[in-house]
Amino acid sequence: MRALRWSFGGVFLVAVPWIVAAVAPGQQRYILHVLIFTALYGALALSYDLVVGHVGSLSLAHPAFFGIGAYTAALLGTEARWPFAAALPAGIAAAGLMALAVGVPMFRLTEHSFAMGTLGFALVTQIVATNWVEFTRGPLCVTGIPKPELGPLRIVTLPAFYWMGLTAVGLVGLLYHGLTTARLGRAFHAVRDNEMLASAASIHPLKYRMLAFVIGGAVAGGVGTLFASYVGVLCPTELAVSLSVNLLVMLFLGGVGSLRGVVVGAVAFTALPEILRMAPTWRMVIYGLLLLLIVIRAPDGLEGVIRRRSAAWRQPSGG
Repeated sequence: MRALRWSFGGVFLVAVPWIVAAVAPGQQRYILHVLIFTALYGALALSYDLVVGHVGSLSLAHPAFFGIGAYTAALLGTEARWPFAAALPAGIAAAGLMALAVGVPMFRLTEHSFAMGTLGFALVTQIVATNWVEFTRGPLCVTGIPKPELGPLRIVTLPAFYWMGLTAVGLVGLLYHGLTTARLGRAFHAVRDNEMLASAASIHPLKYRMLAFVIGGAVAGGVGTLFASYVGVLCPTELAVSLSVNLLVMLFLGGVGSLRGVVVGAVAFTALPEILRMAPTWRMVIYGLLLLLIVIRAPDGLEGVIRRRSAAWRQPSGG
């Protein structure tokens, strides 16, 4: 039964561009644009949850890794004329190596100092991207970023970008599931829950925190590459620290440490403000009140609500 549900869900997601074209032909471009951003945000939030949700380290450096991957691929594509198939792994590698270089000294700090240190790194990265005009073009932005090409496949249409985003969030979801459910995931959780007990059980906390940090940073760089190739323009404002706040909202809205919860949080965070555009004056007020209501009524996020509802449906009704 579960396999049937997954198959039906997969077919539905793949068919979304045709469904949207049939149901709302005048709004197809806008809806697909929102869905593409939702998929990219979902993949980025999953990479962030590896660090925050599974090893318990409050990192604020994710916008920097996102931007490093995006700028690496964008500059290689526009200046060196690298193909997308080479620029994508280069962006992932650059972000992963930077995460490794930053993580070694940062994880020597205490918990709160680590958060402040990663915040400082994110701020410095954005300042460098803004002021190093000769290299990053600064406020003038990197323009003319080529669209992705993989052999004969060229991604230029909105449906193609939607399928690219869907593939990205699917692959990141599989990686996330594999890392967090096997033996490695149990080591992550041991480090998160009690570092001293984890050390007593021969689990090296620094090793596992670094592993999650580097993998999360590398994935963020890959998502940044996809983002740059979709938008076609890359500015330093994309590296703003507010991106960390957005990711934290997604995690706590959906449910920290849960694949389904993080994806649901990304969907709610991205799609809900667009739905509320029907009330433009009160849109953000209504959105803020809904977020506040969810935090108060469901402190474990939407994932907790879904689990409780599912458990209630499975219980046999009393005779």
